[in-house]
Amino acid sequence: MGSLSIQDLLLTPIYLSFILLITLGIKSSIKDRNIRGYFMWGIWLKIFGAIALGIIYNTYYGGDTNLFFSDGGIIWRTLIDSPSMGLRLMFFTKAGDNSPELFQYVNRIYYYIDPHSFAVLRISAFCDIFSFHTYTINAVFFAIVSFTGIWCMFRVWYHLFPQLLRPLTVAIFFIPSVIFWGSGLLKDTITIGALGWMFYGFYFGIILRRKMLQNILLLLLGAWVSNAIKQYVLLIFLPSALLWLFLQYRNHIKSRPLRIIMLPILLSIAIPAGFLAVTQITGEQSQYSIDQVAKNTKINSEWLEYVSEQQGGSGYSLGELDGTIGSMLTKFPQAVWLALFRPYLWEARNPFMLLSAFESFFFLLLTLKVLLSVNPGRLIAAFVANPVLIFSLVFTVVLAFASAISSNNFGTVVRYKIPFMPFYLASLYVLRYKLKNNRKLF
Repeated sequence: MGSLSIQDLLLTPIYLSFILLITLGIKSSIKDRNIRGYFMWGIWLKIFGAIALGIIYNTYYGGDTNLFFSDGGIIWRTLIDSPSMGLRLMFFTKAGDNSPELFQYVNRIYYYIDPHSFAVLRISAFCDIFSFHTYTINAVFFAIVSFTGIWCMFRVWYHLFPQLLRPLTVAIFFIPSVIFWGSGLLKDTITIGALGWMFYGFYFGIILRRKMLQNILLLLLGAWVSNAIKQYVLLIFLPSALLWLFLQYRNHIKSRPLRIIMLPILLSIAIPAGFLAVTQITGEQSQYSIDQVAKNTKINSEWLEYVSEQQGGSGYSLGELDGTIGSMLTKFPQAVWLALFRPYLWEARNPFMLLSAFESFFFLLLTLKVLLSVNPGRLIAAFVANPVLIFSLVFTVVLAFASAISSNNFGTVVRYKIPFMPFYLASLYVLRYKLKNNRKLF
């Protein structure tokens, strides 16, 4: 069964018992009684998702979750045989380092040359220290890391809109794809956790200026982790958050004419500042430079389309790309639509795609309800009055475009899109509440 063994059956129940005791203690320490129960729901859904993904992938599919675990195990065993070399691999070695003294240890690490994957397997190796190299326990540790970010995300939305407790819990904790793909021993799990840390640190540390040192450090930690594993999420978060910051300060200006004048000024500052931040982060990593993005996207999408056709996968086509930015931009509307509202029910080829299709259908229905219930003026006013909604919209649309334009396979898009799904659904619930004069959503 791949990475699973009798060790998983013996040790996992013991670890889960300890985790249950710890989570019960944390739950009792939460001062707000309204959200105590959701803490338990949230973390145990993530743990369930981690175990379910592990069983399914080890039984039927295989894939990168097993490679992360086995590669991490090589570092763990190196740590046992040679502590100094093991610590070097776990914390200090750069991916692809071809130093002669490392060769005997790294020549069997499949993901050694990929820095983003290497970061994940190092986390798995660190978990091995506490799990004795047990797949299910490592996956549960990943799920807990993810939940800390999800909980941070929930706390921000709940602080902003406490009257929407129930729908916000649905948006943050109960989206099936986020539970499944965002909980196992995968890149996506750590990424959505880091995104939650950034969101929380930015809101409380930068927007509200509360416990600034603590929250800005959390923001920086999330940015560092995101940059190490899925850099594009950070690249999209930064300008979106910067725009939120500018609009938040604009709302504090009492003079209406001055607010109107300031909006285009702030937008003109936010966009270049966002690109400047991206440039500073990417540094010499040319794959993220503007002249390389279109070429890399064309190559990547064609390769994924070919693989999907060869393996009978759930492929799609947005039309031909010629390797230029212009051809990418012409696909913008249909790419965003695809990431948000497809696969359609009749496009599902397996149970996972069917689940995603139901989610997409629900997103489409709720979006249409919001858009068709009011005139555009009120909708725009609701966005302007709540800058977090503009942040969520920009983050969602840009990540949706990036996910769909680079994939050509629904199975890949489902994983790429999970970071924006809680933000988009939470925004829809908030908009519906604001535009329906506080009418209940359920």
